[in-house]
Amino acid sequence: MCSSLFRFALALSGLLLSFSSATVAQSGKVIKIADLEVQVAGSKQPATQLQYAFQAGDVLVLDLENKAKVNYKVTVQEYFSNSPLYSIEETKKLNNLRLTVPQKSVYTIILQSLSDISTKSHFTLTRIPKSEATQNFNTLVAWRTIQDTTWTTAIEKVLVKNDLKSETVVDKTFRLASVTNLTSNNRSTERFKLPANTKHWVYWVGVGQESVEALQETGKTLAKGAAALLTGGNPLVAFGLGLLPQLPQVKSSGYISYHLFNKNNAYLFKEDQDGWKPYAVASGKDVLSDYGKVLISQTPKTDDGYLYLGFQNPSTITGLDLTLKVVAFVDNPVYQTRTVRKPAKITTRREPILAAD
Repeated sequence: MCSSLFRFALALSGLLLSFSSATVAQSGKVIKIADLEVQVAGSKQPATQLQYAFQAGDVLVLDLENKAKVNYKVTVQEYFSNSPLYSIEETKKLNNLRLTVPQKSVYTIILQSLSDISTKSHFTLTRIPKSEATQNFNTLVAWRTIQDTTWTTAIEKVLVKNDLKSETVVDKTFRLASVTNLTSNNRSTERFKLPANTKHWVYWVGVGQESVEALQETGKTLAKGAAALLTGGNPLVAFGLGLLPQLPQVKSSGYISYHLFNKNNAYLFKEDQDGWKPYAVASGKDVLSDYGKVLISQTPKTDDGYLYLGFQNPSTITGLDLTLKVVAFVDNPVYQTRTVRKPAKITTRREPILAAD
């Protein structure tokens, strides 16, 4: 009998020693993570969720004291896959519920009251690390905001460059009589309006056929290739585009004066009445031929939107043929049709980040 009791005591002692060794092997430290008063959401509200990070092999010990004594649904699941580690549809409490964590990750503890209203409960969560090597693992979860973009494609016109396009505003030849001519005026005005989106404009005025021919010869000498393609052989256009530094000046049998006006001053000038005042941006006195370039920022604004060039022949006996050319340069946007990628929808979500060990 004594022998049997001795063997039983010895076996029991070994079992207790084995249990104690297993407990020590599980961890040298038991760590309380949470000790909270939790408001558990009612059945008609979004569930209460708590997130913590755990290391593989951790043992979680959950306790939930339900002060209202109502039924709860409790779920513990891996955050990213929603794979359940534990789930119970109805319970009034959790008492020393132990769960072993299969992998390092974030885990969500979901609490939902089956009552319509939320209720308070006391929640505690304890972690037993698998080994001393992981006992300092950080269970806190950091969060980052991520934007998920859904893309679509669309066909649209895209501005690839902004060229200048020339537009002829005036191109005419007319007669200026002499001062002593009793039937015609030795003064004349030409009205013109610049197109919308004009960046700058150029003009050329020449007396007699020799001036016109000299201008035409300049057009013939334009280099073949890009310059000719851009200007069509027009020397005034080439000058306006900066492809020619200057235009010809020739001798002629007479000379004129010219000025730029608004409507009222153009009338006073043409009728040879006192008080007319020209604009200074385009003006010449006693010229055989002349030209200029005027930026739109230098161009006067007039009430009627028109500009007037006035010409005077000072000769007492000789009438003159006068040629006037005005060319405007306007914005000419060049578009290409392209397939472009555009965001169709942008959604924002929060994603947990495991803190460093």
